[in-house]
Amino acid sequence: MASEEGLTRRNFLAGIATMGLGNSIGSGLLLTSCSDKEKQIPLHPVDELYIPELPDKAIDGKPIKAALIGCGGRGIGAAFNFLEAGDDLSIMALADLFPDKLEAGRQRLKTGKNVDIPDELCFTGFDAYQKVCELPVDLVLIASPNCFHPEQMKYAIEKGKHVFVEKPAAIDPVGYRTFLAAAKQAVNVGLSILPGTQYHFDRPFVASFRKVQEGMIGRIISGYVYYHTGRDQYIVRHPKWTDMEYMIRGHFNWNWVNGDQISNMLVHWIDVFNWFSMSKPINVIAYGSRIRKNIGNVYDNFSMHFEYENGVTLDGMVRRIDGCDNGAGIIIHGEKGSWHSSDFSIRNRNGEVIWQYDREEAKAKFKVHDMYTLEHIMLINHIREGKVLDIAETVATSALTAVMARESAYSGKKYTWEQIISSPLNTLPEEIALVNVDLKKFEIPLPGITFTKDE
Repeated sequence: MASEEGLTRRNFLAGIATMGLGNSIGSGLLLTSCSDKEKQIPLHPVDELYIPELPDKAIDGKPIKAALIGCGGRGIGAAFNFLEAGDDLSIMALADLFPDKLEAGRQRLKTGKNVDIPDELCFTGFDAYQKVCELPVDLVLIASPNCFHPEQMKYAIEKGKHVFVEKPAAIDPVGYRTFLAAAKQAVNVGLSILPGTQYHFDRPFVASFRKVQEGMIGRIISGYVYYHTGRDQYIVRHPKWTDMEYMIRGHFNWNWVNGDQISNMLVHWIDVFNWFSMSKPINVIAYGSRIRKNIGNVYDNFSMHFEYENGVTLDGMVRRIDGCDNGAGIIIHGEKGSWHSSDFSIRNRNGEVIWQYDREEAKAKFKVHDMYTLEHIMLINHIREGKVLDIAETVATSALTAVMARESAYSGKKYTWEQIISSPLNTLPEEIALVNVDLKKFEIPLPGITFTKDE
C-alpha cells in the first residue's frame, strides 16, 4: 500500500482513554494569534483524552519478539517500522497464504534489515496465521488482505499476543462484531491492539486534535472528506491460478476481499472525522458506480452524505480513476472556524489563519516524523510499561461507518447505524479455499431497478 504526497493507503482513528498528556505537542509547536482564546470552550476536557507522547524512540525494556502475517508491501513495511522503533526488537516468523509472496518478503527483510528467517519459521496456507500465533512471540503484525483481519486478530488475542492490525478493522458487520469482541477481550486481559490508522500518531494531526478539543473552532458542525487517486493495481491472471487465487491476489479489485474503495481508502479520513468529533453516524445516503473499471466487481467512485449525532453532517467522496486531478484530506467546520488537513491550519470564519502547526520547529525538536514508525513506538512503549493501548473500538466504528456508506451505494437506500450494526451481512464466500468457483456469482452491485418502457 504505497503512499503519495499527502495521501496514504492506510490511516487512522484514536479513541478516548485516561492517560497523561505528552509533551510532543507543547505550545512551542503551535502558532496562534487567537485574540479571544480565553473565550474558548473545550469540546472535551483535554486531560481526559488520549494524546500520545510521540517520543523519537521506544523506551528500553524487555526484548519483544514479533511474527508477521502477510508478507506483501504493507506487511514488510510494517515489519521495518517495528524494527526501527527501538532496541531489542525482532521478527521471528513469517506467514502468508502464498509461498512466492512469503519468499519475496523474506528476501526484503534479509536485504533491508539483515533479518534471516529460517525455513522452519516460515508458514504458508490458510492456516499459516494460526501457526505463527502459536509460537512464543509477544506481538503479531497483521497485514493480510482486509477480509481476514477480524478472524486473525481474534485468534492472536486468544493466544495471548499483542496485535498490530492494518486497516480496515472489518469490511462487513459480522467482521465488525468479531473485531469488537476481540478488542474488548484484549482490554480485559491486558493486551494492546494498534490498528493501522497512523494519523492518530502523526505529530501535526495530534497537535491539531488537541487544538480542536480545546475549542478553537468551536462546536463541530460538519466535515468534508475526500480521497482521489489513480486506478487500482491491475492483476494479470496466471494460467495456473484458480479463481479464488486470482481474486485474493488481486484483492483490490474484489469487494469480498477488499471491501471496495470506501473501506480501503476513504476510511482513513472518515476515521479522522470520527476521532476529532468523537461521534458516530446516525444514517447515510450514498451512490457510486464504475466509470473506467474493467476488472473485478468494485466501484471506482463513491459519494456520500452522513448525518451524525447532535445535528452534525459529513460529506465524502472517493475516486480511483487515472487521468483525473488527485488529492486527499479533510476539512472540519465548527461554529467559530475550521480545521484543514491540507496545511494543518485553523481558520476563523473570515478564512484567516489563526493557528498552524509549525513544521520547522517540530523538525528542530524531534528527529522522527514518520507516522508509521511513531505508531509502533507508542505500541512498544505500552507493552513495555504494562499499559493497554485501547483505541481499537473507535477504529472499528470507522470501519463500520465505511461499510454503511458502501451498502447504501450498492442498494440505493438510506442506511441507519442501527441497521448496519445488527446486519447479518458476511461478505466472505461459504468456502475459503484456492478452488475454482462461478465468478458470475461475484456480480457488480447495481442499485435500483432496470428501466423499462412505460406501458
